[in-house]
Amino acid sequence: MSRKFKKYYIGVDVGGTSIKFGVFGQNGTENKKFITKFSVETFFRKRDAERLITKDIFNAIDNYIEINDIGMTKRNIYGIGYAIPGPVVKNTVVRAVNINWKKKYDLVGATKRHYGKNVNVIVLNDGNAAALGEYNYYLKGKYQSMCLMTLGTAVGIGIIIDGKLVEGKHGIAGELSHLKVDHSKDALKCNCGNYGCLETVTGGKGIANVYNRMYHTNTAKVATDVIWPARKGNKKALAALEHSLGYLSIAISIIMLVYEPEIILIGGGVSHEGKFIIDIIKKSLKGKVFITKKLPKIVIAKLKNQAGMYGIVSEL
Repeated sequence: MSRKFKKYYIGVDVGGTSIKFGVFGQNGTENKKFITKFSVETFFRKRDAERLITKDIFNAIDNYIEINDIGMTKRNIYGIGYAIPGPVVKNTVVRAVNINWKKKYDLVGATKRHYGKNVNVIVLNDGNAAALGEYNYYLKGKYQSMCLMTLGTAVGIGIIIDGKLVEGKHGIAGELSHLKVDHSKDALKCNCGNYGCLETVTGGKGIANVYNRMYHTNTAKVATDVIWPARKGNKKALAALEHSLGYLSIAISIIMLVYEPEIILIGGGVSHEGKFIIDIIKKSLKGKVFITKKLPKIVIAKLKNQAGMYGIVSEL
């Protein structure tokens, strides 16, 4: 029988493909303990995405409450945290273009109305939440500055300087996923409205986009359609992957010149490819930074694509 706790916390990581939920338990003042995870598909909404996606989240949590064997009820949920793929200011989602979240939305208020006014609720940008997860669980005390780059469906970036998260006045600090890196005539349009943004050419969809454009096809749907053949020696796939991660190295070179973090972590679904991906990034980066020969430590994130749920719960 599963262990039961006095307090429960839920980390909700909203992505363009799926919404991931992490359930944590706590007794007294001990650290919150990860119990389990589950996920649901993210349904794209043409209208009223803010309210409808929130409803999907509540339905998923309520369904888990009905079937769980750990004793979690609405009454003993003490905190719910959200990692959202867009700018967040003072717990309010400003915009999240990849899920068609077009306007400010009071996710905190909606959650308290559904689960009770005493539940603790926080909302963070997904890249920031993931950075906090890696930092709070593994890097605190070892490093003062870091950058986490999550290569999921899109690209998320979180920055920590002097042990503190950097969010910016309007919540866009670190949003290098919308840095214009592709200046070609056929640059793809990003969900933000610009053309050639970083996330159009790297990350889960971006890697596939680069392959399809290079070879005038539509056969690559996700990053693994390119990465797996590249690992097996397919020259066309490897060339496309190197080209895609070359764009990522542009963003890394800018990060280095702006604040030179001690360590850069690569997370998200693409990070499961491990050293193979890191080696390509390092090789590309050497050709873009000439002012120093000392590159930052670049490693795979420990929590991979679960960092967001860990990070948001660590702040509850």
